[in-house]
Amino acid sequence: MMAALKSSGCEIDIRRHISCEMCDTSVTGGYDPELNQIVVCQNTAPSKGLVQGVLSHEMIHMFDYCRNYMDVNNIDHLACTEIRAANLCHCSFLSAWVQGHASPFNVKEAHQNCVKDKAIKSVLAVRRVSENVARAAVMRVFDKCYNDLEPIGRRLRRNSMDMQKAYMEGPLYGYSD
Repeated sequence: MMAALKSSGCEIDIRRHISCEMCDTSVTGGYDPELNQIVVCQNTAPSKGLVQGVLSHEMIHMFDYCRNYMDVNNIDHLACTEIRAANLCHCSFLSAWVQGHASPFNVKEAHQNCVKDKAIKSVLAVRRVSENVARAAVMRVFDKCYNDLEPIGRRLRRNSMDMQKAYMEGPLYGYSD
């Protein structure tokens, strides 16, 4: 992700663009486009795995804000970046199973439902809108944003070699350290 940001003209300095803070909400992190900064909530993301998940999720937002000129006031743009982050970094089969979205007979549909559900919840966490408004925004942009795998090129599966493969494939997308 750092190479993708750098290659897109959005170089990231860990000391400047990532902040660890105490949060008084149930979120584990967030992206502040005004400061162009990722916040990791040290009190709700206590493990290495959670911090990695927060960083990958929020770097998708940082990438969309920089490279795709995301308008934070446009709910469709917000829905799109939340779909992309959920699709690329979350919603494994196991998490979909736990949420009740998955069975061995509907793996693809389960993943899409998990992404939609997570994106709707994320839109609601960021914006004061009704669930119907959030759901409508997610549904309007779902197909386009779900199929956009940039800059990772693949959906990352838990306990797989996907992260290492994505890193090794970075130069194929024009991303280099």
